[in-house]
Amino acid sequence: MRPVFLVPVLALMAAHGENRMLRYLEQRHIVSSVVTVVQRHFPVGRTIQLSSTADNNYNATSVLEAIHRFELWPVQVSGSSKVSLSRLSVEKISSYIIFTRSVKDITVQAEMLYAKSSWDSRGLFLIVVTVKVPNSEELALSVIRELWEIGRGYNVVVVVQQDELLNLYTWFPYSSHDNCANVKNVVLVNQWVMEGEGKFVRDISPYPCKIPTNFQSCVVNLSTTMKGGIEDEIYSHYFLTHNITKNYVNVIFNRPEDLEEVITFMKNFWDLYIDMTFGSIPLVVEEISNGEPTFPYFSMKVSWFVPCPKPFSRLQRISHIFSPSMWVGIVVVLFLVTGTSWCLAKNSNDSRSYTTMSSALYNIWAVIVGVSVTRKPRSLRLKLLFIVFVWYCSAINTVFLTFLTSFLVDPGYGSQLTSLDEILDSGIEFGYVDAFRILFVLYSDSRYKEIGERAEICSTSEVCVNRIRETGNFATFSPVFIVQNYTNTINDHSTVCLLNDDDYDFFYITTYVQKGSFLLESLNKYITLGFESGVFDRFLKDITFMSRYNRNNIDVPDGYFVFNLSHLLFAFYVLFFGHGLSFLLFLCEVFYHFKFR
Repeated sequence: MRPVFLVPVLALMAAHGENRMLRYLEQRHIVSSVVTVVQRHFPVGRTIQLSSTADNNYNATSVLEAIHRFELWPVQVSGSSKVSLSRLSVEKISSYIIFTRSVKDITVQAEMLYAKSSWDSRGLFLIVVTVKVPNSEELALSVIRELWEIGRGYNVVVVVQQDELLNLYTWFPYSSHDNCANVKNVVLVNQWVMEGEGKFVRDISPYPCKIPTNFQSCVVNLSTTMKGGIEDEIYSHYFLTHNITKNYVNVIFNRPEDLEEVITFMKNFWDLYIDMTFGSIPLVVEEISNGEPTFPYFSMKVSWFVPCPKPFSRLQRISHIFSPSMWVGIVVVLFLVTGTSWCLAKNSNDSRSYTTMSSALYNIWAVIVGVSVTRKPRSLRLKLLFIVFVWYCSAINTVFLTFLTSFLVDPGYGSQLTSLDEILDSGIEFGYVDAFRILFVLYSDSRYKEIGERAEICSTSEVCVNRIRETGNFATFSPVFIVQNYTNTINDHSTVCLLNDDDYDFFYITTYVQKGSFLLESLNKYITLGFESGVFDRFLKDITFMSRYNRNNIDVPDGYFVFNLSHLLFAFYVLFFGHGLSFLLFLCEVFYHFKFR
């Protein structure tokens, strides 16, 4: 007969054993449900982050062993578990499995994971609550809300045990006008039945697409540098088609050229409650901690602009048809032929038109300018000299008149600066807007350091361009698009020229949204479609066309060249010089005859 006092002890031991068996079965079903979700829905080949508390070592170890048997996912483990890391990954984590017992535990684990650079708010989160609670829906709501507030994780599924079921909860943003991007309720998407091997009630994905095409007129806070600009016009169509209500908040910075101010603004993006900011903002990913850029939709080429070469004066170009030595040679030949013809005519009693030095010079000059002489020479030797000289003058005049006509129409232009070295060696002043200072500070090239030390800062790119137009002794590093539109507007393309096709840089223009924002994927899709359809190119062409259409003065090319009096100034200069010289000789003769009469 069994002692009476042993009965309660044996009953207690039996109950304890039964509870342990039930607890083991529950843990086995938790592991099975987690492994099933991983196998069906986690992207193959991407790293899985496994996190657990000390109380969940069995669950974490069991899941880790099951995942390793598949050999399809690298796993990174964190938490107080003694389980070693299977692989350290530097890529963005695409999937998370977190075992927790309370909201407090999930807060600690989420903050630890969020502090890592591998955190991806758009990853798949599977949160497993390993304790029974009286209200599973309320706990799931608290967990999802906590994960959203800490790291903007929205693809979250919470597994909570209720009786003989494992309930899977998630949430859907923008389901109504009153439920925008705030976690206000959760949805039961599936259940795991803890009977036998266990199974899901419904064969559906617990991670459906949560990026809506209809945002239910929810308000999006916007900050822009240029309200009403090209980007505002592009996004107006996006907001209209996606049923988004725009709310422009105070503009934090005034000009997109203030790159340092843009970076400072983006670092405080999270605390400003701004959902989206745009307005010719460059892509500076390395400086962004609380914002995420969309796909770049414009590339802004920045290059050096210098004064255009100035046209030569026609008198200067005509004087350079021949080299100085050639002009000296022509003058020497003129006087040599004049002296020779005078000597030959005097010794052969030729025509009086060649027997005096003045008359001989007059006839020789007539041959040079291509007009008739007073009388033809008579002697054979003078005729031979005369023929040779006519051939010589014919060759010289042919060359001279060929270039004369070209230079009268277009005298040509002087040389232009074509490299950074020439800008530095020329001694001209140069400058740029303050945003580009960082480029010349960061580069190791000694030329850029010198540019950074000597450059002047302009308030806007247009100010630098006007400095080139007004002084002709200035250079600037400015966006090509801005300079071209400005010169189109003022209708002046003859004073500002591109340095070359080599010294340039590129800035990519993008839009920033809050880290983890639902807008990012939707905006990227919209930008991609805009590129593929050519909408963005059309906007750029429209801006270029309007800048030309609205310019101050419109040039209407005639299609032909007008030959006017200004092109004949050189001929009149020679004429006036000849008349002046003749008048001077006349005065000398009058004075000579008056003195010796």
